[in-house]
Amino acid sequence: MTTLSTKERILNSTENLIAENGFAELSIRKISLQAHTNLAAINYHFGNKQELINQVLERRLNNLFQVREKMLHDLNQGNKKMACNLEQILHAFIAPALYMINDKHQGGKVFMKVLARAYAEQSESLHELLANRYTPIIKEFAEAIHLACPDLPRETIFWRFHFLIGALTYAMGDFGASSMSKQMPESEYFNKSVEELIQFGVASLTSVSS
Repeated sequence: MTTLSTKERILNSTENLIAENGFAELSIRKISLQAHTNLAAINYHFGNKQELINQVLERRLNNLFQVREKMLHDLNQGNKKMACNLEQILHAFIAPALYMINDKHQGGKVFMKVLARAYAEQSESLHELLANRYTPIIKEFAEAIHLACPDLPRETIFWRFHFLIGALTYAMGDFGASSMSKQMPESEYFNKSVEELIQFGVASLTSVSS
């Protein structure tokens, strides 16, 4: 049995508490009780609650965006001006996020609930991370989509990619699809989710407004 460090226990406990009760109900006292540690240990490792929340988000999102970036660079061979297949671009953006749900080492369904709550509660931590750290990668994908869909205005790409990210977030939170998920094996359900979201994105991004 693997023995978790104090820092890992605190991060895991914080993640679980946010998933269960949201950001507003989170307190250092509740975290210390669930992590079986004391307030001094939390202050030592993180300094304050805000930094702790940031690290809960970062440890999962860093890996997600690294995987996305690598997959995109594998497609364009490191040349950001190379036009790639739209379906493959969307696969590189969508698939890593949905496959995280089945990967307990990446937080699995617990972190998906955290992410869903962060969007629903308009978490400043998530907004700042996306703006300061991950926006460059999102912009790389938007540019790759533009190269794959040169007839589509950039403003249209912005809005449709924005809505696609919203649909992906909805799927990651497993909202509204529980009845469908019970009708097929879990791995098949998530593979189908990836496939359908990609096709949804392709249909949206290859339709030029009149």
